[in-house]
Amino acid sequence: MRGCFGNGKAASRRAGAGMRLLAVVLAALLALPFAGCAGAGTSDKEPSEYTIEAALSGGSGRASIESPTKIVRDGDVYVATITWSSSSYDKMTVYGTDYAPVNDGGNSSFEIPVTLDEDMEVSAETVAMSTPHTIDYTLHFDSSTMKASDGAGGSAGTAKGSADAQAADFHNADLGNGWQPTRSVPLEYAKHFTIDEFEGGLRLICTSNGERFLVVAQGSEAPAGVSPDIAVIKRQADKVYLVSSATMCLVDALGANDNIIMSGTRAEDCSVAGFKQALEDGTIAYGGKYSAPDYERISASGCTLAIENAMINHTPDVKEKLQKLGVTVLTEQSSSESEALGRVEWIKLFGVLFDKEGEATRLFNEQKASVEKTSSLEKPGKTVAYFYINSNGAAVTRRAGDYVAQMIELAGGVYALDSSQTESTSGSSLTLEMERFFAMAKDADVVIYNGTIDESVDSMADFLGKNSLLAQFKAVKSGNVWVTDADMYQQMTSTADIIDELHGALAGEDASGFSYLRKLS
Repeated sequence: MRGCFGNGKAASRRAGAGMRLLAVVLAALLALPFAGCAGAGTSDKEPSEYTIEAALSGGSGRASIESPTKIVRDGDVYVATITWSSSSYDKMTVYGTDYAPVNDGGNSSFEIPVTLDEDMEVSAETVAMSTPHTIDYTLHFDSSTMKASDGAGGSAGTAKGSADAQAADFHNADLGNGWQPTRSVPLEYAKHFTIDEFEGGLRLICTSNGERFLVVAQGSEAPAGVSPDIAVIKRQADKVYLVSSATMCLVDALGANDNIIMSGTRAEDCSVAGFKQALEDGTIAYGGKYSAPDYERISASGCTLAIENAMINHTPDVKEKLQKLGVTVLTEQSSSESEALGRVEWIKLFGVLFDKEGEATRLFNEQKASVEKTSSLEKPGKTVAYFYINSNGAAVTRRAGDYVAQMIELAGGVYALDSSQTESTSGSSLTLEMERFFAMAKDADVVIYNGTIDESVDSMADFLGKNSLLAQFKAVKSGNVWVTDADMYQQMTSTADIIDELHGALAGEDASGFSYLRKLS
């Protein structure tokens, strides 16, 4: 099984150069569907109301929804009002949760949690036919169209803000009892958490969604007068319910699997070697997915801490129920990081939780050093188009300047889309009609298809079958089409071989030994 920090194929293939390519997180490519869930920072302010353009696709094409529509931001959560062109819809299913209409007459109207700037797969049940029918749809909410509902003209940039702007104002080192931190742990890339040190070995963690945690030694108590909004975690944290699958690799790398008693991922869906083995032998039990935890099992286990990702924002009742059971809930925000190494730097937070700060710093510094080596390599200079095709036939790519584009550039490539082509979106991903994407990316030297999201592409025939325009791409004609591995979402820190393979793909190297990238033929 592949380890969290690579298996050394890069070093063996390029022994003369040493280990040159441990770089940015291609695994984070898998964050595509979750990019719009980036925490905006919870506050005590009243919910803010806006209007937003809402696009509906799928079904027979006869149904429609009102647009623009109302959207309310409450902390990290956006709730939109969906009003259909029919009065016959009696249920919508969003993120696995059913929602009933909120109106008694007129066209069916629902209030649902939504993700901005991403395609949302939803379903709606209609009773317009002889028997109820469930129909699949895709919703898309463009944050660039958001306006303050009072007509003040606020835009999505004002309402939502950039990731860095969101991260700028959440740090609060005030314990509430007059204590002052002795120092802040330096962070080089991560912008969505902070760590402050206090006397007695105390650590205060702040995350960009407004959560705060005071980490104290086992057997110790928090000092008197600590603010009630600060949750207390005993270190090493144990009896942990780890729901965030992207961070299993960080836990595994730190050798902290023994601190986890339950997971939100089943063994068959896990590709992190040590963590998978623990699931298979029963050392770590399956505790249910983020939206449907096994509360009875969690309660009986004595679970003390649940580590969630931003998807929990769509099911706030789950967080509340866990807290009522006495479980502290920490919502990690690594998917909000705009820098590739910012995601990896979250290992420092886990180092605090599991009392492995020195090891966490060492592992991060190794990655940083390897990134610097990678960026100094001779650059192939080829343009790269990265995308997958969704169920509606549109191309889902990344905006220029985000971590995927950074990764391509650090590997010596040039991202095919520039900022002027992607400036209309404030999210990380961008959904484009295929004709428009073709016009932007058709001359790319290399195509990388996101097989981590769309696992249906095994051959060039599968790829070309997605859309007739694909055959006209320059990279297709030259035979330079690649697909990513299906398991890379869980390989956040397994970057050595991944980036080596990416560089090799751009440089035209033999791909027979590749594990994470596969050339289509």
